[in-house]
Amino acid sequence: MNVIIFGPPLAGKGTQSKNIIENFGLTHLSTGDVLRAEKDKNSELGKKAEQYSKNGLLVPDDLVMKIVENFYKLNIGKGLLFDGYPRNIKQAKHLLEFLNTDNNKIDLVIYLKVPKNILLERAKKRALEENRKDDADADTVITRINEFSKLTISAIEYIKDTGVKTVEIDGTQTREDIFNEIIQILKK
Repeated sequence: MNVIIFGPPLAGKGTQSKNIIENFGLTHLSTGDVLRAEKDKNSELGKKAEQYSKNGLLVPDDLVMKIVENFYKLNIGKGLLFDGYPRNIKQAKHLLEFLNTDNNKIDLVIYLKVPKNILLERAKKRALEENRKDDADADTVITRINEFSKLTISAIEYIKDTGVKTVEIDGTQTREDIFNEIIQILKK
């Protein structure tokens, strides 16, 4: 089974991804983690990615897609949980195409929906509790949320339009209630 979990920054994707992995045995694919691993290995892809990130730039789509494809090839035969990937339509098309060449597919998309005002409250709380500087600046958080709204929601819609089952979950519920809902969906 291959699953994508989407949601804006601070929607709880990381928490729910951890629960899904522990309970359903999927292999976690977080692009941030994969990029860091490539950098740590000092691979050619990692070196290229490092050039962008050390200058504060997003890693270009083509490079991210190649890194994700390589991760997939190393984990063929395992069910994958794509955490926040793809981030735009170009990445979504690529993901579906390369899975299809291997007679594979996305089985389910889980979309955690949370209103902007609640995301901003969570950012303040996390900045204080976890000393997260990236969440302390409201303008930065709003920019990340707007990027999600502008780019990633269209990727969700693109994948949904190809016939992939997509479920929206109210991300304002408790962590436990969200995961109980996910369990019911994944067991079907």
